[in-house]
Amino acid sequence: MVDPTRGTRSNPTSGDMGQSRRDMPQAIPAGLTREHVLHALADLDAGLSHQIGGSAGVELVHDARRYDPKAVIGVACRHLIGRVLQADEFSDGEAPGEANFVLRRLGFKVVKKDEPPPKPPRGKAWTDQEVRAIVADYFAMLQAELEGKAFNKSEHRRQLIPKLESRSKTSIEFKHFNISSVLVDMGLPYIDGYKPRSNYQASLAAEVDSFLDARPGFLEHLAAAPSLNPTKIATTGSFAIRRVIEDPPEAIPAAKRTAKPWLSRKALRVDFAERDAANRQLGMLGEQFVLDLERLRLNEIGRDDLARKVVWASREIGDGLGFDILSFDEADESERMLEVKATGQGKYSPFYVTSTEVQCSADIPSQYQLFRVFHLGKDPRLFILHGDLKEHCRLQPVLYKAVI
Repeated sequence: MVDPTRGTRSNPTSGDMGQSRRDMPQAIPAGLTREHVLHALADLDAGLSHQIGGSAGVELVHDARRYDPKAVIGVACRHLIGRVLQADEFSDGEAPGEANFVLRRLGFKVVKKDEPPPKPPRGKAWTDQEVRAIVADYFAMLQAELEGKAFNKSEHRRQLIPKLESRSKTSIEFKHFNISSVLVDMGLPYIDGYKPRSNYQASLAAEVDSFLDARPGFLEHLAAAPSLNPTKIATTGSFAIRRVIEDPPEAIPAAKRTAKPWLSRKALRVDFAERDAANRQLGMLGEQFVLDLERLRLNEIGRDDLARKVVWASREIGDGLGFDILSFDEADESERMLEVKATGQGKYSPFYVTSTEVQCSADIPSQYQLFRVFHLGKDPRLFILHGDLKEHCRLQPVLYKAVI
């Protein structure tokens, strides 16, 4: 039987991966619509009083105004079930059935709260010798990470400092972030924990180019690393869905790098995103991961009837549909089309989508979700893009079909 104030059944069953229900998000009532949310925004604009605790780190942005996502959902339920839903009756977060997920599915924009970005330390410009030293050290750490070898970032920094001209820890950290940005722009793996940042100097990109030019075969060696070519899903069995699903990465402005190989005579290096796309085992593992996660989610909220109907479409029907998994919305039982993109690389790594996938996302945006699974070979995580991919990604044409 369905509880009308919860939208879930009272007889949950265990999912394939196992997890007690108390660790799962409580479901938002079934039937919540975009109109309910718009009414809630009007209520909040009018100063409606509520006791709903705030969401951590995110805001809903609508008509240039910002709202707490959890408060919005709680107040929106007033127009659905006749009362404000209290904070302990539902969960905020990115997992299906949670506040941020539901708001994104209904077409609203949920973003990280405005925080002034940390300012890079000011000081004298880095010399060519310093840049050369930190780039070489970064690649040494990257190689160790991809090969699964233990290394200590603090120890690397301690050994690097004598090669630099009195650089602070903060200055060195920012240069690591900048190197990650260069590598993401080049479509290459980067060190987990050194979040890519924009606005790096052209000299840094030039030094990365020089390092790789002097070491032919280095990228091929990295591409063969076990962490980028997993043969099984790296899970420990039981885990919480909320830990696996993260918010999508914020956009990082792309550097203005003019690629004209016919003039520069620079050949294309290893395309890691293309390798991911061509790695059928990686793709199958990613789809299996999302399939199990969807069935677990539906089982844990008492919709075992829907869990049994989830279809691995790319296997049971075939490729080229524009999506990989056919699942269901627990609120109204409507179909959800899930496309899966898997990688052993990090969250900010680029990926390939087909024209069919882009068209499918634009044609049925309310039903379409792209699951980007990353770190599949060591500690799988994912984020979800809702709806039209053109609204979330910078799509760059790389291949044309020529018809005479």
